[in-house]
Amino acid sequence: MRKLLKAVVKARAVRFGAVATLMVSAAGCGTPLLTEAGLISRYDRLAPTEATATKARLFVDKAALAGMRTVRIIPTSFPEAVSGSALTPRERRLIANAADRALCYELSLRYDVVSSGKADLTVRSAITHVGLTDVPAAGATIGASAAITIAAQVGAGFAETIGRIPVPRVPIGLGDLTVEAEAVDARRQQRAAMIWAGAANSFTNPARFSAGSDAYDLAGDFGQDFGYLLATGEDPLQAGPTIPTYDRIRVTMLGEAPLDPDCQVFGRAPGVDGIIGDVIGLPPDWTDKGPLDAQR
Repeated sequence: MRKLLKAVVKARAVRFGAVATLMVSAAGCGTPLLTEAGLISRYDRLAPTEATATKARLFVDKAALAGMRTVRIIPTSFPEAVSGSALTPRERRLIANAADRALCYELSLRYDVVSSGKADLTVRSAITHVGLTDVPAAGATIGASAAITIAAQVGAGFAETIGRIPVPRVPIGLGDLTVEAEAVDARRQQRAAMIWAGAANSFTNPARFSAGSDAYDLAGDFGQDFGYLLATGEDPLQAGPTIPTYDRIRVTMLGEAPLDPDCQVFGRAPGVDGIIGDVIGLPPDWTDKGPLDAQR
C-alpha cells in the first residue's frame, strides 16, 4: 500500500507539473460555454475575466462583504433538464455537492458558515449547462496509461522510462460546465455574482469511466473560485499560484474533517480512495459518498 500511495502522489505531481505545458498552448482543452440563464437577480454589473480553459463574468461589492461575518449556503441546483437522462440523479447530486463542498471550505476561511437562522450573506448556485465526458475516448487514455504502466513493471524498454508518467488524455469529448451564482445580503441585495464556465483539459483532469467525471472536477473548481471571490473580494481567475496549506491538503485532498462543522453537511472529500480512483479511472460515485444525508 505504501508503494502504491507513493506512486499515486508522484503521478499527481507530474500531472500538476503539466500545467506549464498547458499554459503555453490551448490544445487539449475543451471549450467553456459562457451563457446567461436568467437565474441571478442582476447581470448588468458583471465584468468579463478569463484564464486558461475558464471564462467568467463577475461582480463583487468588496466593501459590503468586509462587514459580514456569517454565510449560509443553499445547495447548488442541477435540474435534470440540463443533462437529460445521460446522468443519474446520484451523479447530478454528486456534481452539485462537489461545488458546495469546495465553496464551503473557501468560505470557512473567512466567514462563520451557518446552516440555520439568520445570516449576513446567503449564497445560491445553479448549474445551467453541462458538456458530458466522452467515455470511450477517456477509456482509450486509461487503457494506454495502463498498458504503459504494465510494460514498465516488466522492463519493456521505452516504457520503463515513462511508465509512471500519466498519459495525456485524448483531446476528444472533454467535458465542460457552466454555473450561475450570487450572494445576497439580509435585504436580498446582490453583493457578489458570477457566471462561471470551465472546460476540462488533457493534462490536469483525469480520464474516468464516467460521463459526468469532468463536470464533477469542474464543479469543485467553480466552488473554489466563487468561494475565493466571496472570501477575498478579488478576481479568482487572476490570482497567482499559492502553496497549499496543511489544512487545505488535510481537508480537500485527504478527506479529513472540515474547518467549520457546518460544512460537514456536504460530506468529506474522497481522500486517498479518491486519489487512487483518479489514477485508475474509477467514476466519482465509486469513491465519493456525497452529502451527509445521502450517507444515512
